[in-house]
Amino acid sequence: MQWAGAVSLGLTSGFVECIKSVNPTVQFEVSFWTLLAFAAVTGASWYVAERVFFRALAEGRQPPVKLAVGLTVLLAVGTLAGFVLALRGVSSERRHDMAVGTLWAVMALSVVGFAFWKVVQFLERDAAKTDAETQKERTDETDRTG
Repeated sequence: MQWAGAVSLGLTSGFVECIKSVNPTVQFEVSFWTLLAFAAVTGASWYVAERVFFRALAEGRQPPVKLAVGLTVLLAVGTLAGFVLALRGVSSERRHDMAVGTLWAVMALSVVGFAFWKVVQFLERDAAKTDAETQKERTDETDRTG
């Protein structure tokens, strides 16, 4: 899961970096910077997931929230910078249309993200409830046999 997430973020950053123009047609150009963006974001994402979050959880510590917020802000700024650079050749009236479309896309993805978050919360509560019930059944069984 952590590799899939890291590679997904790396692919997204590489994709955003390789967009060279969107007007009048979308043009892509894979370059050294595309590969560098992919490698840097993939590596940073994996490091944060593996070394910081999973190790903290394995050791029973809370993951560092500041690092998660910092990585999120860094990725958001990088994504916005990529889109702004790709829009540098677009006329002002088209820029407004693209900004509105992007805003709608962000809102739609936010709704999907919120729904995904609620599903994860539900599954975590259900798993904890199931674990508690299983533990209680084992305790009851041990009391009957012991």
